[in-house]
Amino acid sequence: MIKHISLALVLFSTYGFAVSMNFSGNFRTEGVSLNNLGQHLGGTKGQNKQYFLGRFLLDPNLVIDDHFSIKSQWNLINSKSLTNGAATPLGIANDGWVYGDVNTSFMTLTKAWLEWTSDFGVVRAGRMPISWGYGLLWDAGNGIWDRYSDVRDRLEYRLHLGHVVGAVAYSKFRKESTIEQTSDQDFYTIYLQYDNPEMDVEGGILYEKQSRSESQGTTMTTGAGNPFALPAGAGTPYPLSVKSPYPHSNNVIDAYLKKTIGSFTLGGELTWLKGDAYSYVAGGDYQDLDAWGATANITYQNHKVKIFTEFLYAGGDNDLTDKNLKGFVLLNRNRSPGLLLGKELLGPYSGNGANQGSLVVYGDQDSFSGVLMLRPGFRIDWSPTLASGLEVIYARKAAVKDGEEANLGTEIDVGTDYNVYKNFDLGGTVAVLFPGKGIRVANPETIYGFRTTASLRF
Repeated sequence: MIKHISLALVLFSTYGFAVSMNFSGNFRTEGVSLNNLGQHLGGTKGQNKQYFLGRFLLDPNLVIDDHFSIKSQWNLINSKSLTNGAATPLGIANDGWVYGDVNTSFMTLTKAWLEWTSDFGVVRAGRMPISWGYGLLWDAGNGIWDRYSDVRDRLEYRLHLGHVVGAVAYSKFRKESTIEQTSDQDFYTIYLQYDNPEMDVEGGILYEKQSRSESQGTTMTTGAGNPFALPAGAGTPYPLSVKSPYPHSNNVIDAYLKKTIGSFTLGGELTWLKGDAYSYVAGGDYQDLDAWGATANITYQNHKVKIFTEFLYAGGDNDLTDKNLKGFVLLNRNRSPGLLLGKELLGPYSGNGANQGSLVVYGDQDSFSGVLMLRPGFRIDWSPTLASGLEVIYARKAAVKDGEEANLGTEIDVGTDYNVYKNFDLGGTVAVLFPGKGIRVANPETIYGFRTTASLRF
């Protein structure tokens, strides 16, 4: 079979086009040990958790000529059961497999698209990753430790005029049915970007019209199928799955800016959602949606020292029954830092899934917590191959009901990275979380975590 394919490629390149192919990709693996996630509550699973995770992504690029190329991404091994969504063919997840999972699958094509470059602009068509700004809404998940990738079936036209890029696009998320509007999502996008490396400035503004069918929630009374409920497809949903509204027909306006001044880099992103959303808790009707999300950061880097502070806001809603929805439910899941607060489910929601946590799942009945997060930290490069760092993550709910606790906790992460050889890195992280009562535990106890990592880029 391989010989036949090779012969076909030779004949095609000889009598047709000068086709060439190049590959890039990465492999990562990690061992994780976590303690006291369930807070010793009755009936909870996953008090302590240990597992090994791996991921192997391959990015082939088929170059037809100077104008045409076909790009794709393959997830070579992934788990169906323990890292939910990773095994969906042409899906949206970017995670891998749990070693020993008997339900693993192999060679999953997750992205494939055509790019045509001409004097009149660039046309892209297919199932492709998308990103924008700081990834508050859309993140392609290109970082080696990113766990999620925003993917759309998309037709996009870009025009480059010097430092200015303009684009229009029509997109659909992964559609589970071809019948009428079942499980349908239609997005119309227009944006302008400005990128000037000489001035160390980048920014952009985006407008998107989003329309989703009612069937995004396959069971309106339980919330099963709600695309903004986490973890997706994990069996019996926890409360966010039941009560989280999802946008139905809404507008998105997003603007971001990055600027470097000497040793300082400043930037931020602001997003506004306006329209209507479907609410599970208000009898299944549509309600007004008016929600905000924002992130800002400042970084100082001088020689071997890097100091940074990040702020994140995702609007919450303390009353999902009042016909006015204010929850920023589109917060990208890659915006969940830390080993514990952003990666694991704590207290009554603790379970056996891997990396299914979120900062916005702890609202009381009929409320959506949202999040306010502050993350200061620093990194020191001791040598060209050895670096250490520390970060503190402080998180609170953005909205609370009367009598509801807002404090989610304070986490301290200390880590070290060692570059063994070229693109091969080893690392280790120790994390301590002092959870607040906002995780819905009356007397929260300290949580500990430890992770070792290895990664290879090629």
